[in-house]
Amino acid sequence: MLVVPGVRVACPAPRWRVGRRRPAARGRGRWTMELTSTAERRSTRSVTFTGAGERTGAMTWGQASIYSSIRWLGDDASYFNLVRVVDVPAGVDEGTVLGAVQHLLVRHEGLRSLFHETPEGWTQHVRPQGELTVHVADADGAADTAAARAFASELAGHTFRHDVELPLSVGVLRDHGRATHVVVAASHLAVDGWAADLVAQDLRRLLAGEVADAPTWQPLDQAAHEAGEAGAARGEAALAYWRRTLAAAPRPLFPPADPAPAPGRFVRLALESRALAVAATLVSTRCAVSTGTVLLAAASVVLGRLVGQDRVVLQLIASNRLDERSRSLVAPLAENALFAIDVSGADAPGGFATTARRAFASGLNAYRHAQYDPRARDELVAQERARDADLDLGCFFNDMRIGRDWGVDVDAYPDVDAVRALRDGTRVRHVGSWDRQDATCFVGVDDADGACVLYLMADTALVPEPRVEALLREMESVVVEAVAP
Repeated sequence: MLVVPGVRVACPAPRWRVGRRRPAARGRGRWTMELTSTAERRSTRSVTFTGAGERTGAMTWGQASIYSSIRWLGDDASYFNLVRVVDVPAGVDEGTVLGAVQHLLVRHEGLRSLFHETPEGWTQHVRPQGELTVHVADADGAADTAAARAFASELAGHTFRHDVELPLSVGVLRDHGRATHVVVAASHLAVDGWAADLVAQDLRRLLAGEVADAPTWQPLDQAAHEAGEAGAARGEAALAYWRRTLAAAPRPLFPPADPAPAPGRFVRLALESRALAVAATLVSTRCAVSTGTVLLAAASVVLGRLVGQDRVVLQLIASNRLDERSRSLVAPLAENALFAIDVSGADAPGGFATTARRAFASGLNAYRHAQYDPRARDELVAQERARDADLDLGCFFNDMRIGRDWGVDVDAYPDVDAVRALRDGTRVRHVGSWDRQDATCFVGVDDADGACVLYLMADTALVPEPRVEALLREMESVVVEAVAP
């Protein structure tokens, strides 16, 4: 095994082995590991690191935005953790794997930072040196991708104590002593979806022996930019847009609901549909918009139908990766973008194409104004609620593919009937349930082997669970029928 400076091996008791997967406890909404005690199937490694130096400063706007939600969920904040699984190339030994983890911590300050609430505000403190425990699990003969994902989900069940521990958990899955996968579970305070992908890409390069200089733009540099003249001007422009849009917001999409938590009150279902992937691709080409815009338009139309309104307001999740330095930054930059659309006429012949183009224009405007101090945004929303107590911002949309598309062969489906036939293969599954959430409904988009995965989380006090499935199928139908000329 390659000896890596700063890497130590420790084998505490008791140890465990990977057993079969089981659904997580109600309220987590994720898979976890069922672990069976043995004498020698779990161990740990200690990776020490020494970085560029110690720094302290304010959180970035993206960090402050997600930290508000993390504080709100408290002990259940593991809900926000993100996971990634990286295959270990054949011939790469465990020492090289641990060395890659060490380099990762040195390269990205946000992964070796602590976060504090101080009288001066919320801050981040970059540790110049430290230690990370890497968890090792042996799954001899069963160290496949499914086992790795289950291992990652187990690690993601931990709620980080951001003031005393690094916002990162790392595991190594082995098969008869050979490392097969590296799994990462990171706090959303350290990464968003884009940044989690960067972490996985970095690990792949490091495992391949490619070592590059650390990025020059780190979270504290981003925070300083936001506090500077250019950043502050952008934030003020975003808040002015929010102020104008909120002033014209329609009446609430949903009536007020009892805020008290209830067992399993919030449910999340997933619809997996090749028909939707094909249809969205065809409609996006015809309308000259993205597939994400097509799905945003469909979600808006269906929500408008549900509540009987022509104007729909949603919060979109904006990645805010607008230049090269932000695209290489491992930190959460995502914030909410305020989106409003008129869906009138969407059900008329050819009307959905018009709605999709409106969604593109409105979405572009919303995304342009999604960088701001979230605390100033919260003050603005509070002012608007003082004027209009019924202001409703509880519906969200998030395209999680981050530039990925389904890559389906649309030429194999020459007309709407061929696309409709694909709906026979559509499946809906229950993802999870929670006692409380800070959203009324949340639509998400992802991909899976040439199919569109459309998620809908909803408050069953307002939308019964059977209706949640019906809404997902209705969104699919809207896009499929829009294929017809």
